[in-house]
Amino acid sequence: MAEKVLLDTSILIDIFDRDGDSQILESECYISVVSIYEYIRYKRNSEEQKLLLEGAFETINFSNPIILKASEIFVKLKKTGKAVNENDVYIAASAMVNKLKLFTKDADFKEIKKLFPEFKVSVI
Repeated sequence: MAEKVLLDTSILIDIFDRDGDSQILESECYISVVSIYEYIRYKRNSEEQKLLLEGAFETINFSNPIILKASEIFVKLKKTGKAVNENDVYIAASAMVNKLKLFTKDADFKEIKKLFPEFKVSVI
């Protein structure tokens, strides 16, 4: 059985825009609606790119459990004085709630991992 993973936007950019290592796609891959937004926002053909991503991966949309987990992450980060991009908070919450390992190139997720040991993340 393939590992279930959530792909961060940095991985999508690497695979689709930079001909990066697509070996990770051998896993059962999901993406957050936030990653779709981050990926397509600077594309000329954003609607086409959005449809491509939605066709290639299972999309995780916002849900009440994700919103509550994101709030918990934000509060803990704020208490420790750590600043992490708000979108990264949503993506991390999506991974945690859905029990998915996050694959990313973004070291900011290490700050979340320090506060949430159950957060499975692989910074490549």
